[in-house]
Amino acid sequence: MTSAPKRRKGTYFCAVKPFIMRSLIALSAAVLLMASCTSQPAEEVVLYDYFGDSAAIGTPVLTGAEVLKQLETSDSIWVTFQAPIQAVCQTKGCWMEVQLDSATTALVRFKDYGFFMPMDASGELATIAGAVTKKELSVEWLQEQARDANEPDSVVAAITQPEIRLTVMASGVALPQREVVEGEATEAAGAHDHEGHDHEGHDHE
Repeated sequence: MTSAPKRRKGTYFCAVKPFIMRSLIALSAAVLLMASCTSQPAEEVVLYDYFGDSAAIGTPVLTGAEVLKQLETSDSIWVTFQAPIQAVCQTKGCWMEVQLDSATTALVRFKDYGFFMPMDASGELATIAGAVTKKELSVEWLQEQARDANEPDSVVAAITQPEIRLTVMASGVALPQREVVEGEATEAAGAHDHEGHDHEGHDHE
């Protein structure tokens, strides 16, 4: 009778070891994947305060340079765009100047004189929805703008000619919400919470 072949020592463990190694590799990969997922920072969510008609603010949101590019082939365009605020009317907040590129600014006014900007909003990045066009601004209006910006009388008196400017008649504006330091909440609310400023009036040309 032929005897059964003897199992060589270690055969069983040699068959099991690859399975164990594959399991350990898969487990390590899963642990590394979970660690990388949990270590990734969450995307920052920007909250906005809205002035005027928030529904008018749409997409795409253009840069100032893209606005200027579109104006090369059109006299007037309706767009939503972002631009940093350079100056704000210091009487009521009824106009602001924004920087479209390094050499070009635009005067932003507000439809139907229906809302104002916080007077301390200079330096903020505004998202603006409105009609952009070139327009002649009268001497009287330019002088009034200079007074609103607290320019000295000598600067006001030096304005003697009308100017062709890029102007925006904005239907809606959004500003990023600010972090409020305790004790400043009331002041910040008055500056950025525009509820109750629904003014009736003319077009403020």
